[in-house]
Amino acid sequence: MYVGQRVKRKEDLKLITGTGRYIDDIEISGNLYIAILRSNVSHAKLKKIEYNDALKLNGVYGVITGLTIPVENRPRNFPMAKDEILYMGQPIAAVLAKDRYVAVDALDYISYDYEELPAVIDPEEAINNKVKAIENYDNVIYKKTYSGGNAEEAYEKSDVKIEEKLVISRVYAAPMEPRGLVVDYQQDRLTVYASTQSPHYMRSFLLSAFGDKINDIRVIQADVGGAFGSKLFPYPEDYIAVFAALTYKRPVKLINTRRDDILSTYHSRGQIHKVKVGASKDGKINSIIDDLIIDLGAAWHGTYLADIPATLITGPYDIKNAKVNVFGVLTNKTPLDQYRGAGRPEAAFVYERIMDIVADELKIDPIELRRKNLIQSTPYKNVMGLTYDSGDYNALLTKAESYYREMEQRAEELRKQGRKVGVGLSFYIEQNNFGPWESASVRLLSNGKVEVVIGAAPHGQGTATGIAQIVADELEINIDDVEVTWGDTDKISNAFGTYGSRSLTLAGNAALLATRKLKENIMKLAAQFMKSDVEELQYKDGKVFNPKTGKSMTLKEIARKVTSNLGGVWRYKAEPTLEATASFGFDNYTFPYGSHIAMVEVTEEGVIKVLDYVAIDDIGVVVNPMLAEGQVHGGVIQGFGETVLEQIVYDNNGNLLTSTFADYLIPSAIESFNMKWFYMEIGKSSAPLPAKGIGEGATIGAPPALIRAIERAIGKRLTTLPIKMEELSK
Repeated sequence: MYVGQRVKRKEDLKLITGTGRYIDDIEISGNLYIAILRSNVSHAKLKKIEYNDALKLNGVYGVITGLTIPVENRPRNFPMAKDEILYMGQPIAAVLAKDRYVAVDALDYISYDYEELPAVIDPEEAINNKVKAIENYDNVIYKKTYSGGNAEEAYEKSDVKIEEKLVISRVYAAPMEPRGLVVDYQQDRLTVYASTQSPHYMRSFLLSAFGDKINDIRVIQADVGGAFGSKLFPYPEDYIAVFAALTYKRPVKLINTRRDDILSTYHSRGQIHKVKVGASKDGKINSIIDDLIIDLGAAWHGTYLADIPATLITGPYDIKNAKVNVFGVLTNKTPLDQYRGAGRPEAAFVYERIMDIVADELKIDPIELRRKNLIQSTPYKNVMGLTYDSGDYNALLTKAESYYREMEQRAEELRKQGRKVGVGLSFYIEQNNFGPWESASVRLLSNGKVEVVIGAAPHGQGTATGIAQIVADELEINIDDVEVTWGDTDKISNAFGTYGSRSLTLAGNAALLATRKLKENIMKLAAQFMKSDVEELQYKDGKVFNPKTGKSMTLKEIARKVTSNLGGVWRYKAEPTLEATASFGFDNYTFPYGSHIAMVEVTEEGVIKVLDYVAIDDIGVVVNPMLAEGQVHGGVIQGFGETVLEQIVYDNNGNLLTSTFADYLIPSAIESFNMKWFYMEIGKSSAPLPAKGIGEGATIGAPPALIRAIERAIGKRLTTLPIKMEELSK
């Protein structure tokens, strides 16, 4: 059995030997290079663009300006500014040239006239609507109230009333590889090579825009150097590149520089929560009321990132009354969309800050406060209507408590030595499997090997290895005989992609169901070949055998029998089918849960050192503990970055001040730390393979655990991500 084993990743050889094929490695003969001129102001009327001098440069083939395409939840000036500049970094013009150096040089020969307009930067001020941020839209572009129970009445009747403002700053996903794409032009079809998380979704939105100009678009996912949610949704560059290929009837290539990427890749988080909490003297939380302001930037496709925390505001706790007023506001900033966790980290930061603040106010042990409010059994419908599917929250909290108590003992000893050391714990719930279903095809090849084509589009998670384990177990064959492929819209007709901790659960179960279908076909064929009834046959160890006659056939023999005869006729009743396709979807989300415990020291210089770290998760059946642990390690370090280092900063005029890695700080090996991961397999899903996702859990659990540990170390309440240095030095 492979499921449950720490199998090394099958897909890594090409990556660690330098033979991966990332988007910038793809060259098509005769392709033109695109460079983007981006706005250096945040808000202005665009009057005129002058590019004649750029066209005079040797090697420049053309310049594109004023391109606008109607796209849902985007402003009129999309993908380029035509009459109004909306944010710093917005595309103004695109140069096509024989090489990227000429293209970039030509940008210096383009000028544009504009009349600067007041910039709307502060989301709280945006609500007042004194100055319009985007094309005269109301700044409050999205309003919604989520409510369950009677939050106001419960709050007023509470013994203890607490109000707090919690701020979660904007962040940049910072994938190792910036975004880019290559478009290969053919007369009736385009092939788009992209650094994307969803080839099928990209094909869909590009055909929606250009379907009247081209018969079909094939999208192929190149090897992807990280994404974390940032390479899923439509970007201006996608439309500009395809438009350029169609206009000039040439292959084109567009690769962002790092500065381009920080300016233009959708930022994430960016929320303010004005929270009121009502509690009883014994620590029972009676009510949560939250005014949630989300800074959407210059578009409004990210509103769901407020909906998710609104519906999860009570977290894993049995709180009967809650109300969240969502205000989605437009500002003159880069648009907002998802980053690893996508709304779940924001929710956990709020409800876990609530737990710790209430514990401090009432002088109750934070574990005991959580236990008092914890959901006692599942399934459980929360106050906003979400049904948490399975799990034993008390069992996991008890396991986490043992590590917390042990760390507290060590921290106390260190505090006696005069060191500032604190311990923090978080308990969180995750909502995953966004996207209704996923597909997979399983093929028995003529050489007896098995090819699996999945609709998911992994990009570093190790999904191919996990799915190979599932298929190898079902067919009882060596995992080396299973090859998993993905990322090509020509290979599988309909699919969604990789995001929302969904791939192994949905694509893995689709592959399992397809494998079972294939096995049924194989048994029918073997029955014909062996002149037996299907009911007489058994399948074991990659062979079909008849216990009565002693005859058997391997998968390879069956495949050869089906495919080897180039002439002749098919004399068998069974269909010569060596391929099966299946799709799998849930009628509900799945809800993994977990706890993180951190011990942190803050030095006199304000340096934050993580002395010990433990993460515990319940994700149902763990297909490959090594893959899962890798996801946790990476997510914890990203959570540390959000807590301590990472922040997108604009000045009052909308100038981005953190446009390089010299200004936008991400964790390095120096800041990284060792951690331990443990798991439980109680909360299983209802799928044939009862696994749940793990890809985002660590970015949900890490920030609240870390900020609590830092808070305990310095003895000061902390309410903002990231922590400010001045808070550490006081």
